[in-house]
Amino acid sequence: MTASRLTALRASVAFAAAVSFAGAAFASGGSEAATLFRTSIKETAAERLQHAVAQLWMPETWIEIIVGILLSVVLASILAFHPRTTRRRDMLEASEERKTLVVLGMIGAVVASLVLIDQTMAFVIFGIGGLIRFRTVVGNSHMTGRAILVVVIGLACGLSQYATALVVAAAAWLIIWWLQARRGGEIKVRIPIGADRQKAELVASLELRMLRCHVRSLRAGASGRSFTMALSIPSALDDATLCRKIETRLATEVGHTEVEVKSAV
Repeated sequence: MTASRLTALRASVAFAAAVSFAGAAFASGGSEAATLFRTSIKETAAERLQHAVAQLWMPETWIEIIVGILLSVVLASILAFHPRTTRRRDMLEASEERKTLVVLGMIGAVVASLVLIDQTMAFVIFGIGGLIRFRTVVGNSHMTGRAILVVVIGLACGLSQYATALVVAAAAWLIIWWLQARRGGEIKVRIPIGADRQKAELVASLELRMLRCHVRSLRAGASGRSFTMALSIPSALDDATLCRKIETRLATEVGHTEVEVKSAV
């Protein structure tokens, strides 16, 4: 990270923290600030607990939360899986970006519900998101989305919004299961000199279909002795097994081949 980018990040986080503290002070100190930074949090712990338990028995509470989450996931998926994105050259990266967009859509719905309860939560979540993104060790953008989602669930629990926390946790588990059912990957196949590349492509495609892999794109190498396929691979199928299956099938049809598998991080 460059020095200028780090400075800008620190400034933004400091600004968010300052505004958050100022908002909390104004909310407790005057009528105008209280209107700007509204909160529906109960005064005492007993009132908060009573209200939280009462929400669990209100059908409209569950319906509102579930509908909001489902709609956000559906709309995010429509944009994330837009057909134009399939024409990008880097299909492997695009596959992971789609998953991240779906998770971010869900995070937006949950954040909105928490901000309705206490508007100062907007600044708190902004600051926490910045810290998670730039100050913690996460594997990729998709894992960053999961980390923010976990924090938001924790905030819902801390605000005594147990119904929201339960629905979001269950929905997140199902959505992550759905998104991770398949993973993006590429295979690069090098065939012997004089072998029929088109036949090798057909044989590889048939074997991939038997392995329940979906071919997203196919491009030939400049030398004519190799080709690369962008794939959607079942998560249960590991790279070693995939490589071995393709090599075995091609060995009987076009001769000895070299297969290299590259999976999304």
